[in-house]
Parts: sequence; structure tokens; C-alpha cells
Amino acid sequence: MTQNNSSTASMRARLWDFLGSMRLAISLLSILAIASAIGTLVKQNEPMVNYITQFGLFWAQWFAMLGIFDVYNQAWFLIILVFLLISTSVCLIRNTPKMLQDMRTFKHHTRTNSLRHLPEHSDWTSNESLDVLTQRNVRALQKHGYQVRAQENEAGVYIAAKRGRFNRIGYILTHLAIIVICIGGLMDSELSIRAQVHLFGKQPQANALSFAQVPTDGVLSTHTLSYRGDVKIPEGAVTDVVSLAYDQDHYLLQDLPFVLRLNKFMVDYYSTGMPKRFASEVTVQDKSTGESFNQTIEVNHPLRYKGVAVYQAGFDDGGSRLQLAVYPLSGTVAQPANIDATMYKNQPISFAGEPYTIEWRQFKPINVENLAEASGAPIDTTSAFAHAMSPASKVKTLKNVGPVIQFVLLDKAGQATEFRNYMVPVTLDGASVFLSGVRTDPNKDFLYLRIPADAEQSMGDFMRLRAALANTDMRTKAIQLYAKRMRETQQNNPLKGDELEKSLTEILNLFAQGGLQTVGESLQTKVPADQRDAVAQTVTRLLEGSLWELLQTARQADGLPVLVDNPDTGKFMRLAVVGLSDAFAYGSPVFVQLKGFDQVQASVLQMTRSPGQFWVYSGSLMLVLGTLAMTFIRERRVWLHIKPNGAVQHLTLAMSSTRRTFDYQHAWKTLCHAINPNMKHSERTSEYMPTKGDHEDDHA
Repeated sequence: MTQNNSSTASMRARLWDFLGSMRLAISLLSILAIASAIGTLVKQNEPMVNYITQFGLFWAQWFAMLGIFDVYNQAWFLIILVFLLISTSVCLIRNTPKMLQDMRTFKHHTRTNSLRHLPEHSDWTSNESLDVLTQRNVRALQKHGYQVRAQENEAGVYIAAKRGRFNRIGYILTHLAIIVICIGGLMDSELSIRAQVHLFGKQPQANALSFAQVPTDGVLSTHTLSYRGDVKIPEGAVTDVVSLAYDQDHYLLQDLPFVLRLNKFMVDYYSTGMPKRFASEVTVQDKSTGESFNQTIEVNHPLRYKGVAVYQAGFDDGGSRLQLAVYPLSGTVAQPANIDATMYKNQPISFAGEPYTIEWRQFKPINVENLAEASGAPIDTTSAFAHAMSPASKVKTLKNVGPVIQFVLLDKAGQATEFRNYMVPVTLDGASVFLSGVRTDPNKDFLYLRIPADAEQSMGDFMRLRAALANTDMRTKAIQLYAKRMRETQQNNPLKGDELEKSLTEILNLFAQGGLQTVGESLQTKVPADQRDAVAQTVTRLLEGSLWELLQTARQADGLPVLVDNPDTGKFMRLAVVGLSDAFAYGSPVFVQLKGFDQVQASVLQMTRSPGQFWVYSGSLMLVLGTLAMTFIRERRVWLHIKPNGAVQHLTLAMSSTRRTFDYQHAWKTLCHAINPNMKHSERTSEYMPTKGDHEDDHA
């Protein structure tokens, strides 16, 4: 029984020593430092699609498993934090009494020989009396800032002095700072949220329900210790909850102790279109007392009430009403259908007898892009969709390109295509074009369809040309007009009779069926490889000429004057050829253009409860003070033994410090000179060689 108790006590002692060891603390601190560095370099709690875009699917999945995207709330991080807290606490409990005791004691050495073993010591003799030497040396030590204690016995006078005793406070403060910071970190973690889920039956929600539809077991108590979440509030709306991301696929609602109403959202812009200042005028009503007050929330000027800080995080659309023109991209109708829509409300619609659904995702009245001018750049009429952004080699400039809408078009099979359409034309490659981005994979960049703007800065001529291209009669008429003009201007045309009309008809029909790709496929099958380049140039010229006549015919049919053939209209036609060809791969039966809007703004507010913030700041201050104390407060101890031997007094002076720096050596020389100005340099630095009698004295 006694042996078992002894073994248990020994195990407890070893565990106590292990927990309080410096090796464990340094190891834990190193791991936490690496994890914190990762948490600083990698943006935390972003949507998974952002990480897939940045790291790729394989590494994003591995990093997610390791918790890299939410480092500070991972179980392993919190466990390490707890062990660091325990280890530092054990170290502090074990060593603080010793340090405090060491600060109070003067460590009187009762053996002169023990002082002679210190690196800094000196011996000399004096004919002055014991009392005179004692009083003078005590005053000298006090003059140099030392606290002095003197003891006298039959063997002589023993003087002990020290300065910089608060150096030990630095060690205590740094250890205490780590404990306080760890406590603050644990308080600001998601422990209270996880506890409510695992112990009190709260259920994270997977469906994107409205806040009012979330069941009570998906709403956290107002007593949650700490949380951080975002909420979007349209103008005139109120909220008393905030959404908290539980993981990548689930969320919880946090009940707030107040009701917040957004009265007005204000935003100012720079000339480039970048936001300069945005703020929210809100009314806060206390749920328990009913009292209310107004306040303006700005960036770096949050609202703080009942432990909750409300920050201005951004702004978004709050359900703006849109006026849209829907142009068909097939058939012979050129005029658009006008419809109204509201942001974030799904809209069922029918095109060519097929049902579709439009999901309105984003509306931005101010949109700043890096678009670069490239005047005179050649236009590749064989390319597919182009990126609207200029290549990296070009100089990029910020420019406000006006309102933009972003939406998803769902067909009856559920296939989704995302679009990003600009309201007004922008200048790219020296031409004014309407941009429409399209993608079928949200992890990829948009590819942009460019529709050239006509002289009225509209897409009327382009849509008129597209509808005429689908009209067989108008194509035939345009071919006849173009063939006639060619015969009038080119007397030596090798194509005789109706061969010219047949060639033009074949080219225009192929283009009307599938654009430049269909024309190119026909050339590959019919023209030898060594003749394709020359034939392709001829076909392109004939195609542009036929389409030019087709546009003129369509304008006349609409009662509009004919266009003048000049460089501007020539550039328009070249862009129109590419645009008409790309429209076949556009992925939508219609083109949706924003014509007007009634904006409703919404403020994005971040609401946080962070009770550990005070403790983290306090711990950081303690850490700074402790480090300064250890760095600039130098502990030094001095001993002076005066032993009478008849009329002669033997004096032994010694000094010690935890760090023997250059300043310490200088202080030693200064003190030696103050204690005994007549001492020679060799006497002040004499080395002590122990003798047989000295050893016997030490062991006695």
C-alpha cells in the first residue's frame, strides 16, 4: 500500500514537472505561432469556392480537413491553447513564491571565500576603523542606488546590497501575460456556440431560409459568450438576429439583445467610382427596456451596446427594382420585350415556348473595372469569346463602367448559366461595345460577348442585323444588292452569271446557321490546305459586304436612313461579325439589357461579441511591460565583508548579476572606485586562488 502511494506521488510529481517545464511551454508556443501565422496569411472563413479558386480542388479539400480555413476555432488549436494555459500556470505557481522571496532577501554571505569565487571580486586592507569603513561604504552603495543591509558579529561586518529587484517582476508579468492572453483567446472562441449545439440541443441549419422561418432550435441564446457574424439590412428594414457560419454548409442565428433598424444608408464616391465613405443611420431599441436611440455607424466608428459591437462592413443591393429589355437571339424579331424585376426574387419566364427561370444575383449601380484602352488593336475575327479585362502586359486603369446586373438562367432541366451584363457600353480596343459575361462554372472566370454599339450608343443596329440574318427574304435581297454593286465596281470579276449570287448565298447561309465556326468547317472540307488562307480572306470580305447590305436593307425596312460607309461603320461591321458568331455559343436564347432601375440600398453590418478582447489587450500590455522590465531593469547584487585583524581591516568586495554585459563591467569598475578610490587597477581585478585553509573554511 505504501509502495502504491509512493508510486502515485512520484507520478504526480513527474506530471507536475512536465506540465511546468520550459520545453513543453516553448513547444506549445511554437506550434501556436505557426498556426497563427497560417491564420494570418490565409483568409479565414471565406466561401469554399474562393479557396478552390486559390489552391485548387485537391489542396483546398486537404486544407479544409486540417482546419486551415478556420484555424482559431479548431479543436486542436483550442486544446493546445488550454495546455499552454495549464503549463504556464504551473510554471507561475511553482516559481512565483521563489521569485518574490528572492526579491525580498539580500542573500548575506557568511563566508568570505564564497565571494572570492565570483568572477568580479576584489580584496584590500585599510587602517581606518571598522565603524568609519562601515558607514562610508554603506553611504557609497546607497548613493549608487543600492538597497543596503549590514550585519555585524564577532567576525566583522557583512554588508549586502542589491538594485533592480523588480527585474523578477518582468518574468512574472510575461508568464502572467501568456495566461491572460490564453484566457482571452478561449473566451473569444466558439466554445460557447459549440457547447450550445452539443449540450443544449441547438441545431445548425442547412437550408437558406428567411430569418423568420428558422426554428427556435436554430437560434442561439442572447447569453452566448462570443460570436461574430454579418447581416445585410435594406433601408427601412429591421433585424434582431445575426447569422453565424457554423461550418461551410450550416449556419445558426444569434439572438441580439436589441432591435436594429436601418433608417438610411449613405455612400459617397471618388471620381473613379470607388467608394469614399459609407455610413448607416440606425435606430437601436433595447428589447428589455424598450428604450431607443439613434446613431450613425461608419467604418472605424462602430456602435457598441450591451457588449455587442456593430461595425460597418460594406454595402449591397437591398432589392432594387429593375427595368429590363429582353432581346431575342433567334428568329426574325428585333424589338425587345420590356419586363420589370426585383433583385433576389426568382422570375419565371418563357422564351420560344420553353420555360426558364431567372435568379437575380447582384446589381451594382457603380462598378469599377480595370479596363485598358488599346486603340487600333487588330480584331481577330476567328476568335471565340474574349476576356473583357486587358492582358497583364497592358497598363491597367481603374474606370467606372456604370451599372451591372448579374443573374443565373435556369432551363427546364435545371442547367444553369451565369451572366454579367453591363448597362452602358464601354470602350475596348478603341471601340464602344456592350459587354455580357457568361460562364457555366462558378469557379471559372467570365468570358465576354462584345456587342458593338451603333451611332446612337445602343444595340439597335446589331439586333436589327441579327433579326435580318434570320430572315431568308431579306438575306436574298441583300445578296442581290451586294452582287450588283460588286459587278458595277469590279468589271473583271471571275464569277459569271449567277455564280456570284450562289457563292454569297452559301456563305451567308452557313454564317446564319452557326457563325464563323460553321464557315471555317466548310472551308476545311472544300478548300485545299495551301489555298485556305487566301480563300478565307476573300470569304471574310464577301461576308462583311453581304452583312453590310443586309443591315442597310433592315434599316430601310424600319424607315431609317442608310449608313455612310466610313472607318467607324467599318469597325462596327467587323465587331458585328464577331458578335453575331459568338452569339451562337452565348448559352441563352435572349440578351437581357438593363434599361433603368429604382435603387434600394442595403448595409452590411458585422456584429461581434468579444468579451476576451479586454483580456487579450491587457495581456499584451503586460507582455510588453514584462519584456521591458526584463530588458532594462538589471538586477545586481553586491557584498562587502570587513574583517578586523588588529589595527588593520581586511575588505572583500564582490558583485554578481544574471547577465554580465558591458554595462555590468563598467558598473563594477565604477563601484570599485567609489568604495576604494585609492585601489590600484590590479587590486580591483585580482584573481583569487583558493588555498588549503580556504577549502577547510568553506566546508566548516
